[in-house]
Amino acid sequence: MSKNNTICTILILIASIFSATAVSRVASRDDKNVPDWKTLIRSDIKKDRISARQTVLDNRKETIRYLLSVVKSPIEEGENFFTSTTSRNIAISLLGKLRAKEAVADLSEWLSPKGGQATTTWAPPILTPAGYALFEIGLPSVPPVLNLLKTEKPNSLYREQYIKIIVCIKGLAETELLFEDALAKEADPTKKENLKLSLDFLKDPRFRKILQRVYNEVNRLE
Repeated sequence: MSKNNTICTILILIASIFSATAVSRVASRDDKNVPDWKTLIRSDIKKDRISARQTVLDNRKETIRYLLSVVKSPIEEGENFFTSTTSRNIAISLLGKLRAKEAVADLSEWLSPKGGQATTTWAPPILTPAGYALFEIGLPSVPPVLNLLKTEKPNSLYREQYIKIIVCIKGLAETELLFEDALAKEADPTKKENLKLSLDFLKDPRFRKILQRVYNEVNRLE
């Protein structure tokens, strides 16, 4: 390569660097000048107000997407299932606070501990972290939890938890009607038997009193 060509190459590289820096500065300056949604929503211009609405919705969608990625992240050996301040359980709680019905399917998979998680706790909560989140999301949570009742083994340790979640959302009377209707419509023998066990469990006078206290406490009626 000749000396002139080398000099030209160097000059082009320098020009490229300055150009990129200038563009970056302009973009940065422009970003600062773009009003946020809080400003746009008060604008006299209709287009700005609509833009503010879409920005908030987009932010919510991105937040939920990221929280779900935390929920589905690998389990650290010994990670506590019940501790509310783990990254996973904070993400689970926030999805409940956001009433993120699109997270219901994923949350229903965290109603019981997974391999590698620790379950030591001084005082087990009424509902598991995911149970509380599903309760806060409300009615969209009922079908997947009901499906768990149909498909879990009859002696599942978590049957009681699933029933509590549905009762906290719908109340005792409506939950009983739900179980009776599901039982009448179910054709699969195994699922039918599981629903019958759940309904019998619900109708047990001693457990019914417990469920009523749970409903009152979680819904803060007492």
